[in-house]
Amino acid sequence: MLTKTIVKPNTYFDSVTLMRISGQAAEMDGVMDVLVGMGTDLNKESLARVGLLTEAAEGASPNDLLIGVRVTGEEILERVLQRIDELLGSQRRGAVGEGGEVQKERPRSIARACQLKPGYNLALISVPGIYAAREAREALRQEMHVFLFSDNVSLEDEVDLKKKAAAKGLLMMGPDCGTAIINGAPLGFANRVRRGSIGIVGASGTGIQQVTTLIDSLGEGISQAIGTGGRDLTERVGGMTTLAALDALAADDQTKVIILISKPPAPAVAAKVFARAAEIDKPVVMCLLGSQTMASPGPGIIQCRNLEETALQAVSLVRGGQEVTLPEEDRRAFLDEFLAARKPGQKYVRALYGGGTLCDEAMTVFRHEGIPIFSNVPLSPEEALADVEQSRGNTFLDMGDDYFTRGRPHPMIEPGLRNPRLLQEAADPEVAVILLDVILGHGSHSDPAGVAARGIQEARQQAAREGRRLAFIAALIGTAADPQGLEQQRRLLEEAGVIVCTSNIRAARLAASLVKQLAAPERM
Repeated sequence: MLTKTIVKPNTYFDSVTLMRISGQAAEMDGVMDVLVGMGTDLNKESLARVGLLTEAAEGASPNDLLIGVRVTGEEILERVLQRIDELLGSQRRGAVGEGGEVQKERPRSIARACQLKPGYNLALISVPGIYAAREAREALRQEMHVFLFSDNVSLEDEVDLKKKAAAKGLLMMGPDCGTAIINGAPLGFANRVRRGSIGIVGASGTGIQQVTTLIDSLGEGISQAIGTGGRDLTERVGGMTTLAALDALAADDQTKVIILISKPPAPAVAAKVFARAAEIDKPVVMCLLGSQTMASPGPGIIQCRNLEETALQAVSLVRGGQEVTLPEEDRRAFLDEFLAARKPGQKYVRALYGGGTLCDEAMTVFRHEGIPIFSNVPLSPEEALADVEQSRGNTFLDMGDDYFTRGRPHPMIEPGLRNPRLLQEAADPEVAVILLDVILGHGSHSDPAGVAARGIQEARQQAAREGRRLAFIAALIGTAADPQGLEQQRRLLEEAGVIVCTSNIRAARLAASLVKQLAAPERM
């Protein structure tokens, strides 16, 4: 085993680029650990955690690039470092046009970009959190709407940025905004969907992805999908982006129906949002995931319980109230076969999610069925895991949470990072079901189903050696136009023996049904 840590002074790349490079390097044979990131405290902690933090790396600044690798041999070390250099180099080189001519200057600041080509009206910002607010302020100063992908931005900066945007009549999407679709262009993690007349405001990236892909599958499309960032509906932020987005969609002639997706807002913010929505002379569909005691939003507003219902309701409204359904999925044969074949003692589900909102939605299904659950992102304190590394009972993990992504790519970018935990859960003799999401679209891995299938096949073999069978259930989120290919991804999962569901709520309900039957007294 060999380790190597390199510091490249004054060498900057954005976080999304570096996560992708880390992910591609991690897939190489013989690579045990790899981190490619800027010299932030967070990345230094990650290097230290895997034993790759050197004195030189400890002294690096946030403007320095860190590369840390652990591999099985010298030849592999040379190969992985060469590959990382190639990937970094491809990012550094200027774009090349037809005939091989080098394109014009690639601006390195928002101000310079606006000088070279006046008229830009939207900036997508993905830089370390300590610089993000500064860049967003510059974009607002240049009269641009902002999509701020960066996280680790202070609450004080978020409030200030959103006040500045509101004063200028601009949208401040984020910080920590993962998804938007503006004039048909996907931003962040987003799917390639049809254009249409349904507008969305969402404090949830994967929530937007689930709803937009279901709408697309029903033959309708999206006018705009405006992300807000996860803290927008807290009392401190006051729903500033949500209110601005509602106003924008209300004034948009292309938008006929408006959807709002979020966790339950702070009560004072909910009152403002409901009041604003009630003033809009278009149907408004709300999905407040996890809401149990939320007051009625008021007349003219339709409240839905889950993301699939939200998509169906919006499409129905666009079609003048026509009843809309998705094809039924009869899983009785699967349930009967598994229940007959499972080994005594197998009774729990382990859910491994990349999408935080999808994880929340699945947990609400189990709660509704009265099935006890535990999680690293609990819906209530008593459901918290004492040790995130050790699952118990029915456990739901949001593997996109900071605990798992600190210094590592998000599982939507590098789904292979989920496989070790999948194997760990599959080795538990009390586990019967593995539930997971597979999310396609721009920003996501080029073959998430293929990566998941490799882990699933290994887990099946591991269980078979011990005389056990496992049920794998997946929610596949995507469209036919996504770069990964929806049907190809479905086929890869089904060939690995996975039950693939049309929506996350269906996958969660199927898993809950199986767990309830496993716990029935006559089966104990």
